[in-house]
Amino acid sequence: MIASSRGAAYRRFYLYAALSVTVIAIAVAGALLLREGLQVVGGFGVRSVAADTSRAIALAVALIAFAVPVGGAHLWLILRSLADPLERASGVRHQFLNLWVAFALFAELIAGTALINTAVSANVPDVTGPAAVMVVAAIVGTIGARWISRTLPASQQDRVRAGVAVMLLSMAFAAFSLANAASAAGGLFAYPYQTPQVGIPRGFDPTQFQRQTVGSSYLVAGLGLAVWSFGFTWQRRFRETRDRLAYALFGYGLGTGLLLIGAASGVAGAIRFVRDPSQAGAFTSAWAAIAAGALLVLVHVALLLGDRGRNGHPAVTTTRLLIAFPALVGLGSIVGGLGLFWHAVVERDIVSAQQVIDDQTLAAALMGIGVIAYLPSWLAFRHLTTAESAVRRFYLFTVVCLALVGGLASGVIVR
Repeated sequence: MIASSRGAAYRRFYLYAALSVTVIAIAVAGALLLREGLQVVGGFGVRSVAADTSRAIALAVALIAFAVPVGGAHLWLILRSLADPLERASGVRHQFLNLWVAFALFAELIAGTALINTAVSANVPDVTGPAAVMVVAAIVGTIGARWISRTLPASQQDRVRAGVAVMLLSMAFAAFSLANAASAAGGLFAYPYQTPQVGIPRGFDPTQFQRQTVGSSYLVAGLGLAVWSFGFTWQRRFRETRDRLAYALFGYGLGTGLLLIGAASGVAGAIRFVRDPSQAGAFTSAWAAIAAGALLVLVHVALLLGDRGRNGHPAVTTTRLLIAFPALVGLGSIVGGLGLFWHAVVERDIVSAQQVIDDQTLAAALMGIGVIAYLPSWLAFRHLTTAESAVRRFYLFTVVCLALVGGLASGVIVR
């Protein structure tokens, strides 16, 4: 029996690290061979020249010649040790297996993004490379997940952290892609109101690229949400972990900030657009932040409400956290609006009158949105908390710290 000691942990780390390296080598070789097979045998994509095909096959053969014997030897040693229950449940083993699944999902996300962009933008799209990577990554991830399910770990912490990492990265992809789609849609909206640019070739449609961007960004956002759903399903049962709660609060807080700041910028931009249609860009520039913020808020509010009362904390604690973030961001928006308004007043003699009006409009929008977000949230927060509440102390401590940081930063900038 393998003793639970530092030496045994080092041995496990070496075995699974070496096996992981050989798995990567075999995966790369498999992707190369599958791509060439799709092009040569299946007739998909743009067929490579003979020299490129020979190099790809030679590299794949070299990787397989190295990885199969080395990986086979280490796999035999691992399988031989699995008769010991302690070895099957070891943390090192499941750390590596969960990393297999996580990196497989990351590869799906990156390769899928490349496939979508190529298929949408290229005149003669060749998606055999990204498609081959996605197939191989799916196989590796399935093997890792299957192996995890057959040998249960002593702790589920590694699984939860890997799942949260997948959720974090895939949600970032989805939010960024949705923001990119909203930005391109804003460009399409503002294009008729803008002055035609000089030097555009005859017959060229400047909006074609923006239409392609809107379509590809929506597809990438959908792919990101699909990968996110895999990460969520992977750790769905473990509601009481701190990592999951921290992820949900981070996403919700970031989304709240983007949504409220974007809404204020959008209101100010809409006023400028109504006053002068050529300022349509000021209105549409806020669409990206609003789109990304709305996605983050909707997804993570649903996650927090679904875990409410079942995440190891009383239900009222989750409610307090949900209303604390709008109050915090709203207060920051009010302070920021006051600062911007005073900045416009101080510099009114050295900037144009139009710039002063635009700054004051944005300041008023920030204060208005801030008041709308802050007042009801703070009143509800006061009603649900007491002076001894940890969430209330955290909120007040955050306000004081941010005020100190803002004061110091302002002093440095003014100096």
